Amino acid sequence: MSKGYLVNIVFSVTFVNLAIVGMSTLSLDGCLYSMVRLGGIVCNIAMAVCLLLNKHAVADASPLHRPYWLGMIASNIAAVKMMDMHCTMFGAGGVCFLVGMAIVLVSLFSMGNSFAVTPMMSTIRTSSVYSVVRHPMYLGESIMVMACILSAASPVSLLLLIPYVFFTVMRIREEERLLLESDQYRRYCARTRWRLFPGLW
Repeated sequence: MSKGYLVNIVFSVTFVNLAIVGMSTLSLDGCLYSMVRLGGIVCNIAMAVCLLLNKHAVADASPLHRPYWLGMIASNIAAVKMMDMHCTMFGAGGVCFLVGMAIVLVSLFSMGNSFAVTPMMSTIRTSSVYSVVRHPMYLGESIMVMACILSAASPVSLLLLIPYVFFTVMRIREEERLLLESDQYRRYCARTRWRLFPGLW
């Protein structure tokens, strides 16, 4: 068993544990927070499955990638907690959250055994949602986070967008530093112009 695959197993076990914790506290009461928890369970299980299918070695784009990745996780948790404090009934925020989750799941299964927690050189996916933007998983995640932040509708929650956007942009830049070493990825970038939001960036 390679060291890279062992890392994937460790992360997959972590995601399964997070899903189990989510199941133990799940209450479908029509509140957006319940929808977020259910979405987290589904996404965690999906990531665990994809990681177990990926037997390639893992390679960080740079040591900077790790704090950016941790920053995104911290921003996600803060957004969910903020939304929990201002829990609203399922509505427009829930619809946006479901759209984001659908994009994440389609992206995950489009990647298949190329999915990894850290950036790696592997088969580059260019079809499905990857023909629209280069980082559709982050697009879906961003929609989910914004649904949580906007549902709270407070000045403090809106401030969370600043660190989230910063860490997301920096993580994408660090990932592409590694991926741009590939001629295939450079050709893909020429065909698929937008990194995250079509027409914006």
